[in-house]
Amino acid sequence: MRALALSCMSLLLAGLMASPAMAQPQRIVSLDYCADQYVLGLARREQIAALSPLARSDYASLADQADGIPVLRPDAEAVLAARPDLVVRSWGGDGRLMALLERLGIEVHQIGYVTGFDDVRREVRAVSDVFGTPETGEAVLARMDAALEGIEASNPQTALYVTPGGVTAGEGTFINAIIGAAGLTNMAASRAGWSDLPLEAVAAAAPDIIVTGFMNGGTEGVNAWSASRHPVMRRALEQRPAIALDTGVISCASWMAADEAVRLNAFARQEAQP
Repeated sequence: MRALALSCMSLLLAGLMASPAMAQPQRIVSLDYCADQYVLGLARREQIAALSPLARSDYASLADQADGIPVLRPDAEAVLAARPDLVVRSWGGDGRLMALLERLGIEVHQIGYVTGFDDVRREVRAVSDVFGTPETGEAVLARMDAALEGIEASNPQTALYVTPGGVTAGEGTFINAIIGAAGLTNMAASRAGWSDLPLEAVAAAAPDIIVTGFMNGGTEGVNAWSASRHPVMRRALEQRPAIALDTGVISCASWMAADEAVRLNAFARQEAQP
């Protein structure tokens, strides 16, 4: 009896010791291009079962890493066919799919809303813990923090963010966080969230730098009629130093935005030189 008890205890301890490795997902499915970036950046390649159809789009920062990995539509038939043990999403998939996955006991990890670099730290750690790759998450954050800490101080300068549709980013947006990290003052920071930017405000604001987003790539044609084509906006873009943020980076708030803050800071310091 004592031998049987010791044997059972040994099996229990062995199971407990093996549980972290066993808990690591082996078939991760991503439902949208933002989730794709977190999966590609933080999971081991052999863990990834499928990505979203936009994983190799022109606004996917890690598109080159997606080559050779299957893609699927975010619907029940396609997702279940991939036999996932973990589904990752930012906004992809509808409520019916989420309810079905819950009924089937398939874990879904929701990437949270990101408005600043502290949020990036939170989400990277949460995702990498779920993947069983915390060391990868910490390495990614170390590189991000090193880039942010290396940004050089410069003379105070103002910046205004403009999209093709004449929208700007204020307090509580990730764009605002990038501008602040670059050492610039966001002229729209007094506004909360995303808001329309009246053309007269562009003419009167006279920012030191205009920061643009989504001015190239597949999204520009949709806005061909919009505020970005107006003579007032065109003059502003011609008369002020302007820099376009990387579409892939600003499409999905992640650790990669630190490099854009570095680039924006370098541009501002160069423009500030006599």
